[in-house]
Amino acid sequence: MVLALASAARTPSGSQVVLLPDTGRVRALLAQLDVTAAATESSDTLDVFLQSTLDGQTWDDFVHFTQVLGNGGVKSFLAKWVRDVSPTVALAAPKDGTLAAGVNQGPVGNTWRVKRTIVDGGGSPTSFTFSLGLLPVYER
Repeated sequence: MVLALASAARTPSGSQVVLLPDTGRVRALLAQLDVTAAATESSDTLDVFLQSTLDGQTWDDFVHFTQVLGNGGVKSFLAKWVRDVSPTVALAAPKDGTLAAGVNQGPVGNTWRVKRTIVDGGGSPTSFTFSLGLLPVYER
C-alpha cells in the first residue's frame, strides 16, 4: 500500500500531487480514507477527492469520498476504481472538486493528486485528522 497522505491534523483546504509510480499502468485501485479525529461542529466538513490530469493544469475528479461532518467521529471509507470499464460519465466536462460522492470508473490521466476541502462552519477552530492509503493493481 502507498501512503498518499500520512495521518496528520489538517486545517486548510489544499491539494498535493500523489507520486505513484507508473500510474499509466494502474488498471485498478483500492483507496482507503481513515478519519481518526474530526472537528467539533456539525457544520464543519471534510471532502477528499482523487483527481487526475492529462495536461498538468486541468484536474478531473475520479473519486470523491463521502463527506465527513465535524461531529461525525472516527470513520473509514473505501473506494474501488477500475480503469478498463466503460466510463461512468462519458464526455463530461472536467470536475475539479465537484464530483458527487462516489467513483467515476474508466480511464483517467497519468498524473494523480489528492484534493482536500475543509470548511469551517463557525465556532471553534476546525481540524480533521486523516490519512489516505492507495493499493494499486498494475497490469502485467
